[in-house]
Amino acid sequence: MSESNFDHSDGDWDEDFTSEPNWSESQWRNYLKGSDRDTARFLSYYNSVKDKPNHLDEVATLMGWDAEDISLTDDFSLLEIDEDNQNPNEGAPYTLHRHPVFVVTRALYRYLHQSWEHYMSHSDDHLSPSVCWQYAKSLHQAEMNVLLSIQALDLGDFGLAICHLKNSLSALNQTLALLDQLKHPNQEFLNGFCQEIRIRLFDLRELWIRVMGDCRHECKRRPGDKD
Repeated sequence: MSESNFDHSDGDWDEDFTSEPNWSESQWRNYLKGSDRDTARFLSYYNSVKDKPNHLDEVATLMGWDAEDISLTDDFSLLEIDEDNQNPNEGAPYTLHRHPVFVVTRALYRYLHQSWEHYMSHSDDHLSPSVCWQYAKSLHQAEMNVLLSIQALDLGDFGLAICHLKNSLSALNQTLALLDQLKHPNQEFLNGFCQEIRIRLFDLRELWIRVMGDCRHECKRRPGDKD
């Protein structure tokens, strides 16, 4: 990945940011609905190719991202194309909602939360309250720290981004460990749930490790930054 991908101040970022329009509440509401559609679109693509090798990169291509964007990019001006070849975000202000890492993380955690709710509703008395709480907490901690890491990336604080990503990876490992503690009389149901969850957790881990690698590269490139 080229070094120019990291330098917010060297490109057109400042000009684009200061020229943003002053949007109304209704415009922002519509923008957020568009962000939800991006999340749903990612999940639709993801579910169709998740069993293929290199499926994260394939989904990135389907989303209209370059191969490196799913790892880390500051080109948040990427604009996805809808089915009618119209650009739903054309002229939209810059926000982190359009960052590929944000879209991927939000989409996969939406699936993880919904799957956990489904599992709980079909587990009756076979789910320990302690495990239930710890599992939900691990999901929350991982997702929250990723969102904070994306904010740090936007500010150019790559060391801080690494720290938050480490916290996310720790929480993700806790989620994986808790999967082994789940019990259910329907073993097929349990195995199917765990398999689908692990696929997405491993993809999240791969994504975050890619981002951490790029952050470390940038930290080394900047002489004033140290690990």
